[in-house]
Amino acid sequence: MAFNLRQSTRVLFVIALLSACAAPSRTPAPSGLASPDAFVATGAYGERTRVVTLDSGVTATIVVPLRYDRRQPIELILYALPNGNTTAQTIGRTLAAGDDWHFDIQHIGAQTRALRTRGLPNVVVVYLEANTKSWPEWRRLRGYENANPRIVAMVNRVRDIVEGTTASDPAPLRVTLTGHSGGGSFAWGFIDGQPALPDWLVRIGFLDSNYSFEPRHGDKIAQWLARRADNTLVSIAYDDREIMLDGKKVVSDSGGTWRASHRMLAHFAGSVPFVNDTIGPFLRYRTAQMEFVLHTNSANRILHTELVGEMNGYMHALLWRRPDYTESRSVLKSVRVYTPFVARD
Repeated sequence: MAFNLRQSTRVLFVIALLSACAAPSRTPAPSGLASPDAFVATGAYGERTRVVTLDSGVTATIVVPLRYDRRQPIELILYALPNGNTTAQTIGRTLAAGDDWHFDIQHIGAQTRALRTRGLPNVVVVYLEANTKSWPEWRRLRGYENANPRIVAMVNRVRDIVEGTTASDPAPLRVTLTGHSGGGSFAWGFIDGQPALPDWLVRIGFLDSNYSFEPRHGDKIAQWLARRADNTLVSIAYDDREIMLDGKKVVSDSGGTWRASHRMLAHFAGSVPFVNDTIGPFLRYRTAQMEFVLHTNSANRILHTELVGEMNGYMHALLWRRPDYTESRSVLKSVRVYTPFVARD
């Protein structure tokens, strides 16, 4: 990659694990994507894009297939951005001379295009960006009791746009709530912002983002899972307990996603047994509806973004439990399976 690894690691994890971020400012539409309030054709992969302001300091970049069959299920993926990244960087592209290295670490755009070739042709992805470049900070500045219902309202607005009806009508959408790093704070806000999770939500995916899990979250998720057999929870993390930066531990003795994952496992294990096995370097804990995959990180490396980009973690979180997605066809490996779909600019 065209960046200094030591410098990039420092920047990435300071912004990913701390809530203090840049002062709020208006978030512009990502360059070259779309004008507000209109879907326009973008890129070379048959997509249309619309950028919408959802709330103070929040934009949604909605990317839909240029052509899709509305008679078939529409997979609506709500992707809350990680701390410190813009929408354009999260979508990703092939690096050119002088490019910021963030454009080559997640590739959610390319991974989504790859999903359309793997049985999900009607995938719509919505990139949710706060102008603080941190969902934890956006919520903190507004106060959690105020921010959480606003997050629920944002999601309903996006559903209105994609579905073309009011959010109170039955939605012919299969909605996934996911995100990376600080994007997990958006998910917790959505969960905390309403008495129960809605029926139209079918999948939740934590991509090394479940830092702030509390038992109240687990109770709502358990109730949601019990409501319908195809509701699915996937969580991907790694052993971050001993990772070091400048000779100091990055994670506190009670923090990090490894510990958060085990808190989640302990919470759910009280009511449902887990089957334990492995996938390569990952420990896996699963039930019929839940899967936790935890990289053991024997080399004690910082894998925060590698889980999502280099190891195709986003794709795995969307594919698990789908027809024909078996261990032999798993994309959870250290080789990018989406390279042909990476945009050049």
